[in-house]
Amino acid sequence: MVSLGVIFWLAVFQTFTGEHTKDIIQHISGMTENHAYAMNVIVRKSAHILIYGLLGVLLYIVIRHHSITYAWLGATLIAALDEWHQSFVPDRTPLAQDVILDSLSAFLFVLLFVYIKRRR
Repeated sequence: MVSLGVIFWLAVFQTFTGEHTKDIIQHISGMTENHAYAMNVIVRKSAHILIYGLLGVLLYIVIRHHSITYAWLGATLIAALDEWHQSFVPDRTPLAQDVILDSLSAFLFVLLFVYIKRRR
């Protein structure tokens, strides 16, 4: 069942893009364009942290040996492939910083998950 969760997660998070996030934030909040841009950065980077952190945990659960390293490497590989894919999409910019953020998020979420699990 968790394996289906990983597949679902991979399929769904590809549909969320930040192309129009700033405009939505500006429309809903009435912020100036500069403030909406800053909020857009915060929202998008927070989404990276959450998405790849949870992906790392899901991969950790699915991997039979419950390997922190394999879960982290899997999430990092997916992050790198996602950024590479963005290089082919008009108006999208692949960023190495996003891969680093995604990788670090996956690693920290998995460590936190293992820590909580072992304390029980």
